[in-house]
Amino acid sequence: AGVASLPLRTRATPAPAPSAAPARARVTQRAFVDVRIIESYTMSEVLENAALRGRLTLGLYGDDAPKQTTRFVQLLTGRRAGRPAEADSFPSLASASFERRRPPELLLSGPVPGVRELRLPESLGGGQQYEWNAQIVPLAPVFESVRLRHDRRGLLTHRIADGGTVFGITLAPAPQLDRDWAVFGEVLEGAEPLGLLAEIEALPFLTGEAAPDSATGRVGAAVYAAQRSAFMALTQAIGDTRADERVGRLLRRVEIVSTGLLPS
Repeated sequence: AGVASLPLRTRATPAPAPSAAPARARVTQRAFVDVRIIESYTMSEVLENAALRGRLTLGLYGDDAPKQTTRFVQLLTGRRAGRPAEADSFPSLASASFERRRPPELLLSGPVPGVRELRLPESLGGGQQYEWNAQIVPLAPVFESVRLRHDRRGLLTHRIADGGTVFGITLAPAPQLDRDWAVFGEVLEGAEPLGLLAEIEALPFLTGEAAPDSATGRVGAAVYAAQRSAFMALTQAIGDTRADERVGRLLRRVEIVSTGLLPS
């Protein structure tokens, strides 16, 4: 008689444990940025009936990014903590604007008007200094280790190696920013699908590309490509970066008209 074969028994594979959701940073302060989007204006006045007003309510991560948060609060309030307002002079974001898209992931503010970057000569140690109202203000780059990721829309961020007053808001997950940018807060109100951030995101901006032909849907390829290539080569050869700087510029005025802190 043949040897009866034993049935194969497979060992049950345990179901993988559900992965824990990434911890969200704790909001330690609330702030606001009031914005005016100007669709139409004359040379002498803004047409208020053609302007859209709205507010972004922000949450700041004072525990996870304390240095970045402190700097941003100074820019929101136009003053430094512990100094009397009449004795302090500090740039305020209330006179800045949103100026640029960095497609597809980032909306960038422009610098506060009147802030001037100074490059110190090597004989004085080199580096950056910033001048405001005829005095030097502490706007050097803020270096700190921030472990937060650019993993969703509506995060406040700042480029680590840059000083000055420019900040950004993510328009989508942007892991490519994790190395060089630091998250320090989020948009609490205004980032919803029909909110103010979506209104700004929908504005036209310079792409650096030619408009497609209306009949074929394709760019007038050969002529445009040759002209653009020659133009970019010329500007790089003479050290003129203005063409690159214009790419992403919003084609509407998006003014920041008021900023400040809100009760916790």
